[in-house]
Amino acid sequence: MRRIEQLSAGLDRVCLALAKAGLIGIALVILLQVGVRYGMRTPFAWTEEMARYLMVWSGLLGATCAFRRGLDPVILTVTSDAAPARRTLARVLLAVTVAIFLLPMLHYSVFGPGWNFERGFLWRGMGRTSPGLGLNMALVGAVIPITCLVILIHCAARVTGPLAAPKGPAE
Repeated sequence: MRRIEQLSAGLDRVCLALAKAGLIGIALVILLQVGVRYGMRTPFAWTEEMARYLMVWSGLLGATCAFRRGLDPVILTVTSDAAPARRTLARVLLAVTVAIFLLPMLHYSVFGPGWNFERGFLWRGMGRTSPGLGLNMALVGAVIPITCLVILIHCAARVTGPLAAPKGPAE
C-alpha cells in the first residue's frame, strides 16, 4: 500500500472515531440538558454550547470521511475502462476543484490579509473564550484547518490511486 494511501486510511480511522464519539457526546449532553431542565428546573449553562461545538467538530470530521469514500458531488464520472484522457481529466478536475475550495480556507485560517499571522482566524480566536465553557475559541475553530488538511490528503490519495467504482443509489 502506498504511503499517501496509508496516511489517508489512518486519518480516516481517527476522524471517523472522533466523529462517532462527537455524535454520542451530543446525544449525552442533550439528554443531560433535557433531564436537568425538566427534572430539576435549573439547566446548566454549558450544555447547549458543548452540543454546538461537538456538532461542528463531528460534522466537519464526518465530512472528511464522506470525501474519502467518494460521497462528495461528482464533477465528471469515469470508470476504470474509460479512455485515459477522460480519467486524467477527472483526476485533474477533482484536484483543482478541491484546491480552489480548500486552499483559501486553509490560508485564512492561519493568515489574515497581507499574510499577517496575527489577523488569521485562529490567532484572532485565541483572544476569545466561549461564554458557557470558557474554552479558547481557537480550539473550537481549529477543526477548520484540520478538516482542510485531511481532505487535501484524501484528495491526493484519490488522485494518485486507482479509480474507485462510481457510487450509485442503493439497490
